[in-house]
Amino acid sequence: MIATKLSTTSITVAKAMAVCGAMLALPINGEADTSYLINNTTADAFIASGSANNPLGSDLTSLNFGDAGALALAPASSTKGAFDSIIKFNTAAAVAQFNSTYGAGNWTITGLTLSLASNFGVQGAQPSNNLFNTINGGSFGIDWLANDSWVEGTGSASGTPGYPNNSLVSFNSISTLFSAGSAELGTYTYTPPGNNVYLNYSLPLDGSLLSDAAGGGDVSFYFYAADNQVSYLFNSRTGASNRPELTLTATTVPEPGALALLAAGLGGFLISRRQKGTN
Repeated sequence: MIATKLSTTSITVAKAMAVCGAMLALPINGEADTSYLINNTTADAFIASGSANNPLGSDLTSLNFGDAGALALAPASSTKGAFDSIIKFNTAAAVAQFNSTYGAGNWTITGLTLSLASNFGVQGAQPSNNLFNTINGGSFGIDWLANDSWVEGTGSASGTPGYPNNSLVSFNSISTLFSAGSAELGTYTYTPPGNNVYLNYSLPLDGSLLSDAAGGGDVSFYFYAADNQVSYLFNSRTGASNRPELTLTATTVPEPGALALLAAGLGGFLISRRQKGTN
């Protein structure tokens, strides 16, 4: 009989803890998740190494291409040489919306999705500018950068001088870009979807990225080829349409008072069960 009581009590306690755990996981005030779409970057640029087959030359490492209509990724082994890209979003409006919905400090970011589209999104297509490689699927990487002070510049098809002549980004300034800190956000697969079709990339909830995004300022991402196959061209902020987008999703977090009430309720329940079990 005693064993039965103990077993029943254990089951009841386990159920109570599961219910309280579920309650803690739910928004205390009943608010649903809120998403905010940032529909363009505040700055972006691609940088190139150049090659003997690149119409601009074999050494483009000092140039910045910050006013082009597209951003590019390709490995050094590609026909036209390596291409990396860098973009910057500002999260101030998203943070303002989350503060308005949940109250300042009462929310947390639960998702970040990067969306990219291209006017040249067909496998094997040659972009209209021969500076770029033909489109090809493959893998690419994304890093978060702590450095948001970089400048995109005014270079388009021909590029403008970059680092060390000024603060514009270039292949020569990669080490400077990363010197303030960075975080690897992962490797992603690019499969050309067709022209002007968005591809969505879910970013990990890295602590540095989350803190940066929740700060309501600039957030920078660096893109690079992760294999010797990829040749990815996607629209920049100066493109005619389908520009880079970043979607932030947030949810409320329990206020300290609500957490205390739940803890007190669970404690009282356990005491009550213990007293009944001894009678």
